[in-house]
Amino acid sequence: MQRFPVTEPPDAVLGALGKALDLVDFAIILLDPNSRVRFVNNRVYELFMLPADLIVSGWDFRTLLEHVAAAGWYEAAESDLPAYLNQRIASVSCGFTQSGIIELTRGRTLAFRCQPCPDGGRILTYTDISRSDLDAEMLRSHADMRFNIETMESQAAHLAALAESAEDNAQRAEAAKLLLQSEIAERRQLEVELRRMATTDGLTGAMNRSEFMAVGQRETELARRSGRDLVVLMLDVDHFKAINDRYGHAGGDLALQHLVTLLHAGIRNVDMVGRLGGEEFAIALPATARWPAERVAERLLTTVARTNIPFGDSHIAMTVSIGLAAQRSSDLSIEQIIARADSALYRAKNGGRNRVVVDELLAVPGVRT
Repeated sequence: MQRFPVTEPPDAVLGALGKALDLVDFAIILLDPNSRVRFVNNRVYELFMLPADLIVSGWDFRTLLEHVAAAGWYEAAESDLPAYLNQRIASVSCGFTQSGIIELTRGRTLAFRCQPCPDGGRILTYTDISRSDLDAEMLRSHADMRFNIETMESQAAHLAALAESAEDNAQRAEAAKLLLQSEIAERRQLEVELRRMATTDGLTGAMNRSEFMAVGQRETELARRSGRDLVVLMLDVDHFKAINDRYGHAGGDLALQHLVTLLHAGIRNVDMVGRLGGEEFAIALPATARWPAERVAERLLTTVARTNIPFGDSHIAMTVSIGLAAQRSSDLSIEQIIARADSALYRAKNGGRNRVVVDELLAVPGVRT
């Protein structure tokens, strides 16, 4: 697909740079000093769903925006589109580095950056930061992390500028290409960190509620298909308010962090711990039958009760109550299993706390019901 102006054909090295820019997962548009399109990479076509055979080189920037607007991608009423496009063009023409968020239809969100070039042109980059499992508020709260990739985008802009200059030699191009690969790897690491922050509880490091429910649902469906067992434990810290009242929120936070450390130490790597809210936690035990799961619950109960947490000149003592439920053949969702485990937890609380109760009222040797 030809995207360089026919009057400025790239040599073999610059052609390789263009191919390298086609591999990055953010869109790049290079404008000349007259705001005409000099180069776009493949991601532009993918991001705005442009026809694969459309050649945009030579278009002015407004024509490109109008083409995208005609496809209905901008989150703006038709009557507001002229003013919206004027605003987009003004942000690019101002001559300063610009960053911002662009809302598209279908719930998509782009991170936008405009970098002026020494020759008066512009480098525009668009990064898709949409996430189906994050709401809009979380996307915005992590926008600052997204813009920590500015160094990488600047390097990518530098490579795009190299693709327009016949004076750059192959050695500089290869060095810049390697630098881009390094920066892309760094960006991947930032993406992993963003995902970790979006799926874990910031205080304890356990899965947050939405992630636990999503992973738990997958385990529930897998257990139904394969016929293997699945058990869920619901845990609640006994008299947690008293801990907060006596030791303050710092002591309460330390107690919850210590609890999650004990829970992870007492289960397998394949098991999952999630913080569902406040001092309430859940543990999913895949491929585990009810009887072994009860022994795990009893062991965790004993470990927590026997462990005192150093805090200043004193120690924080803590116990938990546990409700246990095994998946039944009629269970279609993780919520159904959690509901029975939560009911068992309620009975453990009413029965005196610091005990394990299963969702079936059966006398079980070694298990307090």
